[in-house]
Amino acid sequence: MPNLYSIIDRNIIFPIAEIFNKSSILYEYKKLMTSDWYSKDMLQELQRKKLQALIKHCYHNVPFYNKIFNDLSLRPDDIQNVEDLCKLPILTKQIIRNNYEQIISIDAYKRITKNHSTGGSTGTPLQFKTDVRHWSSQWAAILRSWSWYGFNLGEKIFTLGGHSLVKEKKSLNKNDIFDRYMMRNFKYSSSNMKEEDLRFYYRSLMRLHPKAIRGYGSSIFVLANYIYDNQLSIPNLKLIITTGEVLLPTYRNKIQEVFHVPIYNNYGAGDGGISSFECYMHEGLHISEEKCIIEICDAEGKSLPEGEFGHVITTDLENYAFPFIRYDVGDMSYIKRNFCSCGRKSKLFGEVLGRSGKLLYSKDGIPISPTILPILLYPDLDYNKLENQILYNKIDRYQFMQDKLGNITILLKMKDNKDNIKSNYNYIIDNFKNTFIGSKITLNFVSEIHNLPSGKEDYVISEFNIDKNKL
Repeated sequence: MPNLYSIIDRNIIFPIAEIFNKSSILYEYKKLMTSDWYSKDMLQELQRKKLQALIKHCYHNVPFYNKIFNDLSLRPDDIQNVEDLCKLPILTKQIIRNNYEQIISIDAYKRITKNHSTGGSTGTPLQFKTDVRHWSSQWAAILRSWSWYGFNLGEKIFTLGGHSLVKEKKSLNKNDIFDRYMMRNFKYSSSNMKEEDLRFYYRSLMRLHPKAIRGYGSSIFVLANYIYDNQLSIPNLKLIITTGEVLLPTYRNKIQEVFHVPIYNNYGAGDGGISSFECYMHEGLHISEEKCIIEICDAEGKSLPEGEFGHVITTDLENYAFPFIRYDVGDMSYIKRNFCSCGRKSKLFGEVLGRSGKLLYSKDGIPISPTILPILLYPDLDYNKLENQILYNKIDRYQFMQDKLGNITILLKMKDNKDNIKSNYNYIIDNFKNTFIGSKITLNFVSEIHNLPSGKEDYVISEFNIDKNKL
């Protein structure tokens, strides 16, 4: 049963805050709760209507898509359903960079928009925009998944993760009010995981008495090991939610062993509108099909049948400010052939690859989540400054390689060769030296960064092996 704060939060605090934020999370949440048990046919019909509306909007309001339709001699009515999407080309990160201004909807000025820059979890950073409606639908999908677990809005959450979950800010803003009082989400950055940091995280965890821990699987794994090694007591939790990177089986097992509560894995992509969640049956990740259309395609962009592994291609049905149609996220997965035994008819992701969850270690044994590494590409580790974002977005792709001795080589492929000026990026070497204590750091500019033989992009490769990371 919801506690008193949860009831007040849902019925008083949240509605008032939504008026000030001009958001619609609760409205979108109610719609998702209605469609949660839709039949397969009902979900497909909902997708079809949303797709048609999106296509018409793009044709009339987005110069990039208007040109594509005209070049291919297509009209909006030619895209009636999911099967018709194959008439359109795959949208890549490089295409977005080359056509950024043309992808912005001409009516974006009427919307409450926000600029984003991805963490580059596949090694390829990207700028894009969203509007408040898109943001509301993302959070509504999260709240729906929490309802599956019996977790109530207003119950405390302890979040431990990198910058995709925990924005390190120098001053308070309205997002802090949203986190602290509406979501009751207490955030801690896992960019530092030394002994004293883990001690602080643990004390904060025990002081707050949260009902859920949410964060990177690798970061929660390190905290679990700290608790286990020091034989510490654990808080009275309901559940643990992992997101932001691949949850390795070894990490899931250790977290389960230490905390003795259910673990639910999530997978999402703000650039592309993907939201997917494990339910209590743990048979795959339920795709929020009301929000996006997922295709699994081969390297040529041809759709693959269910059960076959390929590239995750998404069409975001909610982002009208900066539309993503048939967008290659950079991850790989497959759609399961069977529905979940929970009874829901939403499609299920199988294993998702592309966001490395394997821990790295400094030479003195400090664990480091690879999902934190992209933040080291910003001056002063500050991704909020516009000038830092401009410098970061000159990078086309990157890759981090740790050799058997623990030394790090950073490969940067720039969008323009004239930006191959090492002195402008020496701060990256300093950032890595401060993180990987004792490691030699080398920065190289390259003309190409090759994918793995599987075709998957992997932005972090490590051959370093010490006793602490023999799992």
